[in-house]
Amino acid sequence: MKEIEDEQVAVSHRLAQIEKDDINARQKANVYVNRLHTIKRYMEKRNLPGIPQNFLQLFFTASNNIEELMAELEEAQVNIEAVNRMLEITTNDMEALEEETYNIVQYATLTEQLLQYSNRYRSFDERIQEAFNESLEIFEKEFDYHASFDKISQALEVAEPGVTNRFVTSYEKTRETIRF
Repeated sequence: MKEIEDEQVAVSHRLAQIEKDDINARQKANVYVNRLHTIKRYMEKRNLPGIPQNFLQLFFTASNNIEELMAELEEAQVNIEAVNRMLEITTNDMEALEEETYNIVQYATLTEQLLQYSNRYRSFDERIQEAFNESLEIFEKEFDYHASFDKISQALEVAEPGVTNRFVTSYEKTRETIRF
């Protein structure tokens, strides 16, 4: 009799945990849908010349995984182990997407600032003029904001050592966060 009672208590605990996991997964799925929309709007507000392929890949992967998670949660019989695996994958996707979003915006903003700053050297320093042209080309045509930043910052560092760090430090103090 004691064994049966213990077994019933264990089953009851497992069912309670499954219910908690189900509620948690549903809440997180809804949060992630809202975050995707917010990230999309955040990127659109930046008026970038284009969106890097890597970002698009992360965005659509996260979006598809959220859809799969929500579909699994709508099944008549929910497989909670599958839901928990999907939730973990989706959580990782969203973290990677948020990090990539911040990186893109940071490098795009810093590149724009450094390109403007380079105007003080361009008229008499051919290397900076050349780096400006290459950086602008990468920025506007390839949408590789990190490479564009590297190109202009390397040229400016030769003319004025420490200039890049000043801009990065200033940016980090005023960096806008995504408001979820």
